[in-house]
Amino acid sequence: MTQPTAGWYPDPSNPSRQRYFDGTAWTESYAPFPAPPPGVGQPVKPSRQKKSDKKWILGAGAVVVVLIAIASGGNDGDKKTVAESNTAASVPSRASAPTKPKHVGPAVAPAGSPVRDGKFEFQVLGVDRSATKEGVFSLQQAKGEFFVVKLRVTNIGDKSQSFSASNQKLIIDGKKFDATTSLSDNTWMEDINPGLGMDGSVSFDIPPGAVPEAIEFHDSMFSGGARVAL
Repeated sequence: MTQPTAGWYPDPSNPSRQRYFDGTAWTESYAPFPAPPPGVGQPVKPSRQKKSDKKWILGAGAVVVVLIAIASGGNDGDKKTVAESNTAASVPSRASAPTKPKHVGPAVAPAGSPVRDGKFEFQVLGVDRSATKEGVFSLQQAKGEFFVVKLRVTNIGDKSQSFSASNQKLIIDGKKFDATTSLSDNTWMEDINPGLGMDGSVSFDIPPGAVPEAIEFHDSMFSGGARVAL
């Protein structure tokens, strides 16, 4: 029979430990069994790495969901912005609304040029200032000063027309001043036949030093008038 070799073997008297056999007999040397390798004979526990992997996957999935939601919200915002822009473009703004045309005053012809109103053509020959002017029996004193417009009136119609100095207006700072007339004025009331004309003057009582900008000629009190600069 083959004799066992020397070494550590389970103790026949106590299987929970080892006992040294010297090749011929059991010695009094004892030792515990070596601990089994990790995982041998024990249930396998899920590794932390797998848990970490699951957490990472879940976290990444959540981030993707958030990014999709943000992108969707951004697209909605863009759509809303485009819709608002289209709405704003379709509604005329106050700035783009048609503005009312500004009031344009009567046209004013250059100084010295002939102008026409009704059956008369008018031309300014010159101007003068004076504190007095001839009256019926004596000189007439101005309340301010007389501004005298020397003019030529021509009948361009086909019948006689009466010219009256009282129908003429002097323009100062946009305001109209009536003529100062009397029976002694040669232009107080004068009939002019077709193709003929007359020279005369029209006086206006104005504030001293005032600067007239234009005179407005009329062939009658109902005509539209024609302005010429002075």
